[in-house]
Amino acid sequence: MFRKRGEEPRPGMKLNREWTTGESIATGKVGAREPVAVSGATEVVAPVPVLRPALGPETSVTGRLSFTMPTRIDGKLRGEVHATELLLIGEQGYVEGIVRTPKLVVLGEVRGEVRGAERVEIGSGGRIMGSIETISLVVQEGGCLDGDCRIAPARGNVHVLRPVPASGG
Repeated sequence: MFRKRGEEPRPGMKLNREWTTGESIATGKVGAREPVAVSGATEVVAPVPVLRPALGPETSVTGRLSFTMPTRIDGKLRGEVHATELLLIGEQGYVEGIVRTPKLVVLGEVRGEVRGAERVEIGSGGRIMGSIETISLVVQEGGCLDGDCRIAPARGNVHVLRPVPASGG
């Protein structure tokens, strides 16, 4: 199912505008592609990530959760969440505990610690109360950060320096 930019989606190809790093998210097919019109022709570009809803608004979980694909949380989680890709905390989402993910977008609320993130975005209406360790932090107007924040540069190759033994003689 391909379409030209500006063309209405066909039945079964529902597109929503989600607030995640400025990309439009296709809901429906995993790995759906968003074509781009170039000089009257249609060119296929990289797949648009699909957010898998993991916890609905009525869901409440205590414990540890792990995700290996872009995920959206709209329910309540008390414990620890580990994601290997994008994690979005929706407007009704609430996480209390430890969050480990490379990319985090908060539209709801996080209370606790965000560790080892490459990028953290707090949207308008989003709140983080606790500590953040990240490389990049964006707080939109209306977003709230109440806590400690450590902005660390990207880790490169670590070289351990050892003293050279003195030659005895």
